[in-house]
Amino acid sequence: MADKISNHRPLGMRQWVTAFAVVIVAGFAATPAQAVPAFARQTGQDCVACHVGGFGPQLTPFGRAFKLGGYTLQGGSEKHHIPLSAMLVSSFTHTTADQTPAFNGMHANDNLVALQQASVFLAGRVTDHVGVLGQVTYAQTKSPANTAFGWDNTDVRYARNYQFGSTQGIFGVSVNNNPTVSDVWNTVPAWQFGFMTNPIIGAVPASPKIAGLGQQVIGTTAYTLIDNHWYVEAGLYHGISNWWNQQLKGGGADAVSGYNPYWRINYSGYSGESNYEVGLVGMNTKVDDGLGVGANNAYRDVGLDGSYQFIDGGQASVTINGLYMHENQSYTSGYVAGGSVSNASDTLNFMNINAAYWYQNTYGATAQFFNVTGSGDATLYGTDPTSGAPLSPNTNGVVWELDWNPFGKSWVNPEKNLRIGLQYTTYNKYQGSTSGASGNNSLFLYVWTAI
Repeated sequence: MADKISNHRPLGMRQWVTAFAVVIVAGFAATPAQAVPAFARQTGQDCVACHVGGFGPQLTPFGRAFKLGGYTLQGGSEKHHIPLSAMLVSSFTHTTADQTPAFNGMHANDNLVALQQASVFLAGRVTDHVGVLGQVTYAQTKSPANTAFGWDNTDVRYARNYQFGSTQGIFGVSVNNNPTVSDVWNTVPAWQFGFMTNPIIGAVPASPKIAGLGQQVIGTTAYTLIDNHWYVEAGLYHGISNWWNQQLKGGGADAVSGYNPYWRINYSGYSGESNYEVGLVGMNTKVDDGLGVGANNAYRDVGLDGSYQFIDGGQASVTINGLYMHENQSYTSGYVAGGSVSNASDTLNFMNINAAYWYQNTYGATAQFFNVTGSGDATLYGTDPTSGAPLSPNTNGVVWELDWNPFGKSWVNPEKNLRIGLQYTTYNKYQGSTSGASGNNSLFLYVWTAI
């Protein structure tokens, strides 16, 4: 969006205070009393047992074990609770320069969004070995408006422990609608930081295909964790039909063709109060080129990820996550000739490194560096207005975020959970150019409630 900006007068102090107050009131008004997130009620555990900072989605070792076990662990006093939860996000976004086009009722700048996201979850144990995490979401800022409500990340699991001689492990099967949503580490695309982003500007103009398939596919994967160290997962994803896509999501989607293989392998370990992980993840995706002859464009993603986490009881925690992913893109001759892309093949490289510190599971600070590089393609990214050379997806910058989570450490009075976040994103380069990149810088204030 760097080439679509104009000057904008900064907000005055009174306007900032008013915007902050409205966002806070909207967040609290949406939180009904005497309700708790379903997993906390099922397990009888405080939110900090599973989540860093007492608020998702970043998982602790206990949270990862709970997910791998199929969401089936019990321990709460209510044996027949209703496995429903909900969340709501209200936000305010200010950008250095006006952004165009505005969509779905949004302004060019200073957007106060009462319902950036509202979700209902079906979450919990079904049988001794089967559990579910299902989500439907309404997004006020989604365009076109008829796609505002639809299904979101969904994961149905079967899990069972096993032992062969001295080898112990967990075996499981996941049926889900988003590659990597079955993963338990906050490095992969479905769960990486930022956990909440502003609705006006996406962090990057291009991302690997694996990161954009959520709710467009349905797949089944099988996984195992061996001796609490080696994790292996593999499966196949198939595009959902146009009819089901309309019913569940209400909008168009890439025509993902055939069965597309997904795989994941990593090694994790523990040392005192620290835990770590290093692994590989990948997927091959075929997408119909839309020319009606059954030909497919191909995307091959391979990523390297790593994580380090230190948790000092309830006093402090440090988490460092990183992902580097390379994608090869191959297009059909008809797709190129039709003017959809300029090159017969392109590449894309994506990197996300972030570090977070939490004090007493209440006050958090996170810094993220993101960097995208790839082939220059005039059709996909446009041309330089001066030289006429094709632009690339090359974009990098830093995200800074401060968070306050007042609840989640104890469910003595289980009325609500809440996160108030203030996020500032700076761009050093945007879509291949440093000129005007800082015009996309954004200040994002959000209130995220969970019940």
